[in-house]
Amino acid sequence: MSFVNAHFVTYARDLGYHPMAAAGAFSLIGAAAVIGSLFMGHLSDKYGRRWLLSASYNLRALGFVVVLLSMGVPALGIPPLGLGTLLAGVLLVGFSWNSVVSITAAYTSDRYGIVNLGTIYGTMFAVMPIGSGLGAFLGGLFYDLRGTYDIAIWSNIILLLVAMAFVSFRGERRPPELSAAGATA
Repeated sequence: MSFVNAHFVTYARDLGYHPMAAAGAFSLIGAAAVIGSLFMGHLSDKYGRRWLLSASYNLRALGFVVVLLSMGVPALGIPPLGLGTLLAGVLLVGFSWNSVVSITAAYTSDRYGIVNLGTIYGTMFAVMPIGSGLGAFLGGLFYDLRGTYDIAIWSNIILLLVAMAFVSFRGERRPPELSAAGATA
């Protein structure tokens, strides 16, 4: 997501959108992130974490595909689909953005216990800045080398699909009190 933070407005401007439209589209990510994290967090408490975490990664990958479609895919004969398509992609990316944070914390505590949550989450957040910095740097490097963000966006899509598959094939352990609450809700 650091790629999006660092490069989205420039990307949208490169597609020919007015700077205010680009900034406005970027602001939708934040609004959709709040809604997505609350909604998906609620659903994960009710129905389980694994599939919703996987769905969040899938939604973000789909959002990036929609963003790419907004500029068209000449090789496939798809013309640019415009600002509405860009905004739809941004809403999908935003909706899934923060939902993974809350669901990952809950999934981790369900799977490994609350006693280990601080160590596991602390390690994750110690490593994440490396990935974040690398994502923003590589996005800029690919742009400088090729004059387009396509490789960076496709890389995001591929990594999100890998994360989705990894989460999908992991088991889910839920504390008995959550399993019982989900069954009666």
